[in-house]
Amino acid sequence: MGPNDAQIVRIFSREEKGLIADFTLKANGNAEIVVEAEAGHTLHGLGGDYLVTLVIRDLSDGTLIPATVQTVTTPNKVVGRFRDSNWQHLAATFAFLVPATELSGRREHLLQAYGSVVYGNDDESGATLATSPLFMIQP
Repeated sequence: MGPNDAQIVRIFSREEKGLIADFTLKANGNAEIVVEAEAGHTLHGLGGDYLVTLVIRDLSDGTLIPATVQTVTTPNKVVGRFRDSNWQHLAATFAFLVPATELSGRREHLLQAYGSVVYGNDDESGATLATSPLFMIQP
């Protein structure tokens, strides 16, 4: 990764406020899909723009699941400028909350998350994409 680039490091599922990845989530509790990303020092230092998006797909029934970051009202995306409160340092973590109401009817379903970061400054722009490992809602 160059100084004018950003990169998704990984995307994973976990229980709400969990410390580690979890491939089986409880149907009666909140969950999080975490997008970890890193920006190059020039891109971050100049305060370029970014857009983080997340799509959570229920592979068992083909539906999409909404999720939000605590400080953002728009589901499934975070818009900002590097060095703002959501991306203060070169590395950033975006924890998208999936409410239990979205998981309760999905017992035994397989899910996967797809993430992207679109970034840019006055001179350059780019994008990075990644997918999570498959995860399941517990029976």
